[in-house]
Parts: sequence; C-alpha cells; structure tokens
Amino acid sequence: MALLTAETFSLQFNNKRCVSKPYYPRKALLCYQLTRQNGSTPTRGYLKNKKKHHAEIRFIKKIESMGLDETQCYQVTCYLTWSPCPSCAGELVDFIKAHHHLTLRIFASRLYYHWLGHYQEGLLLLCGSQVPVEVMGLRDSRGTCAGLLHRYIV
Repeated sequence: MALLTAETFSLQFNNKRCVSKPYYPRKALLCYQLTRQNGSTPTRGYLKNKKKHHAEIRFIKKIESMGLDETQCYQVTCYLTWSPCPSCAGELVDFIKAHHHLTLRIFASRLYYHWLGHYQEGLLLLCGSQVPVEVMGLRDSRGTCAGLLHRYIV
C-alpha cells in the first residue's frame, strides 16, 4: 500500500484551530495498525473518504476482508484526522461487538462537530463500548502520535 507523503501528513493531521494561508481542504484520513497479540509484525495502512463511504466504513470492510483468525486476539489502533460522525461511531461499535477477538483504540486529531449533541452521543457510545477515543494535542500531532505515524509517511 502506498504511504502518505510527509506534506500530506503534516497538513491533514495538523490540529491547529485555524489554518494559515494558503488554505487547503482538510480531508478525512484514517491510518490503522493491526497487531496480533502474539507480537507478530503489525499490518498498517491508511484509508480516506471515497464518494459517500467514510474512511471508518472502508476500514471496517478492509478488516473484515482480511479473514482474521478468530481464535487470535488483535489490537487495532486508528489515527483519524477527524473524530467519527455519529453514524460511523455506531458502525464501529457494532463491528467491535461482533468481533470479540478485536480491541480498538482511536486517536483523533480534531473533533468533528463536537458542539452538536448527537456527535457527542456518538463519541460517548464508543467510549461506553470499550472503544477509547483520545484527542491528540498539538504536541501529539507533531510528536508522540506522529512518532507512531511515521510508518505511514513516505
């Protein structure tokens, strides 16, 4: 799978409140790392929104298509440029509930429409379903999480 360019990463995972000129569209990107709990080499990739399919739904389909061994336990970590919308949050919860051999953690660079109640409910649904959602701070988007994400950059 092709990797993100360093420029794409720094522009899209930047969580500054205001974007300086030249302005650019902020895209929805999802980088993931799937690790078997026996410590084998992780599987990594990234997805973006395509037409009417959000990156989270494409991620669910991608993981389902891998035919993972249900007798093995897997840790999945997702790094998103935007937190999931309420619909995607519900889909992620349903996915994790149906796949007990997976645990999911989400790190988001920015909260999407966080001031709207139903978007807050989607995030609470994830957290209440044992899917922690953490917002990366400016330091994380440049440092801690970015250090983990360097694997996705060309």
